Amino acid sequence: MLKAENISKSFVDRSNGKNFELLHNVSLELKPGEAVALMGGSGSGKSTLARILLRLLPCDTGKIYFQGQDITNATGKDLSSFRRNVQFISQRPESFLDPRQTLGSSLQEAFTVFNLPYDEEKIKEMLDLVKLNAELLQRYPHQVSGGEIQRICLVRALLLEPKLLVLDEPTSMLDISVQAQILHLLRDIRKEKQLAYLFITHDKQLAEWLCDRVLHIEQGKLK
Repeated sequence: MLKAENISKSFVDRSNGKNFELLHNVSLELKPGEAVALMGGSGSGKSTLARILLRLLPCDTGKIYFQGQDITNATGKDLSSFRRNVQFISQRPESFLDPRQTLGSSLQEAFTVFNLPYDEEKIKEMLDLVKLNAELLQRYPHQVSGGEIQRICLVRALLLEPKLLVLDEPTSMLDISVQAQILHLLRDIRKEKQLAYLFITHDKQLAEWLCDRVLHIEQGKLK
């Protein structure tokens, strides 16, 4: 479903002005409904690779395919379709919510961005799925907990009926008890919606618990 071939990415080291290769000829493939963990330490290149796969950052060399279509340089409708089908869940979900908007307005925006008709019933269905009360939609981000914000971001992603979720350490900023709740929720959602996951983590035990396969990235190379 999602395939990357020979992805490389370099940055300029500000300390000496030289190029530093963060990713070197990385190739991977996710099948429909498969959960794959991308595991590595700080500076390994795992989050940079995720941003490239999401088309949030250009690669220097290589190709990205989604459902057989080359989307490496896709624009317009092709890029919009890709972004609807591949949703991102961050370790800092609050950064994806406008603090001036209620949570309900943020969910409505998901429909607006992709020119989709507003669907109140679908919102209720997704709120039930993530075990949130609809009363929260009247609140602002600063009025709810980190776990509730992460659930709202999950709802917003699921409203678009994606085929793949890219999850970049989605529980690392939460309390331990809340982490467990979100992780069990992610496992349940995957089963119910038959979603594929690319799960970015540094936690081997967690990767093996949630995912079908674990890929290790070290110094910009898959091991």
